[in-house]
Formats: sequence, C-alpha cells, structure tokens
Amino acid sequence: MRNSRKLLAVLVVLLALLSFSTALAAPVDPAVAAGTSQARPASGNVVVANRGAGTISVIDVATDHLSATIALPAGPSQPEPMYVVYSHVAKRVFVGDRANSRVVVFSPEDFSVETTVDTGAGLFHMWIDPQNNQLWVNNDVDNTATVIDPMTLEVVATVPMPI
Repeated sequence: MRNSRKLLAVLVVLLALLSFSTALAAPVDPAVAAGTSQARPASGNVVVANRGAGTISVIDVATDHLSATIALPAGPSQPEPMYVVYSHVAKRVFVGDRANSRVVVFSPEDFSVETTVDTGAGLFHMWIDPQNNQLWVNNDVDNTATVIDPMTLEVVATVPMPI
C-alpha cells in the first residue's frame, strides 16, 4: 500500500510537470502548420544541445545555416548539454549540463558564457514559466527540482520530489 502511494505521488508530479511543459510550448501559426505558408522569421537563432559532443549548435533561422558550434565550458566531467531554454525577458540562453550538475548561461548576442549556476545531480529537463520569472530544472538523480531566478541567476529553491 505504501509503495503504491509513492508511485501515485510520482505519477502526479510527472503529470503536473508534463502539463506545465506543454503549456509553455510556443504557439504555431496555423497557416504554417497547414502547409499554406512558408513564412519564417527574418532573424534569430535556433540553439541545439549536442549531448555527446559537449557543444551547442547555433542555426540562423533566416538562412537555415549553422552559424556556430560552441563548446560548453570545461568542468570536472566532460560537459553534457541536455536542454536549451531562452528567456526573452532576461535576454539569456540557459543550457543544462547534466554531467557537471549546472546550468550554463549564455548571452544570446554572441553566445559568450556569462556564468554557470549549480543545480542538483542528474539535470534532466528545464522549463521557464510564461512570465520568465523562474527556471525550473529537474534533477533525476537527486530527485529534486532547482528553481533559478533568470534575472539574478540565484537559486531560489530546491524542491524535493517523492521517490
């Protein structure tokens, strides 16, 4: 009975996180989704985490060309980028580095490293709330979530998850 309650608690947390991440998905232009328009932004970048290589790739959306491949800063372990989150309010790109239990903070202008923020072990996924006030980092080894303020880059909470 006790194990089934723990399992139920974990499922509720996972469903809540899934619902939260789904709510953060960017809206899709219906014309583009229907294939009736090939409109794309005139400028901007897509940033991709290259987990095995320890790098991020920056793709120019106007040209669809790779504009840069940038290594994450060295750490005690080979960097392992997992997810990329952009904050339009903080004007920062956040890249989760699972192997080094940290978030690497990049400037979106030139992709220089601003700093790193320590997280729990097993950084797995990240979400930013719709107002860009909190970056939530899921740590599956520690069974915690690290909450970071994207403006001050301070850890505001570490939330334990049931096991």
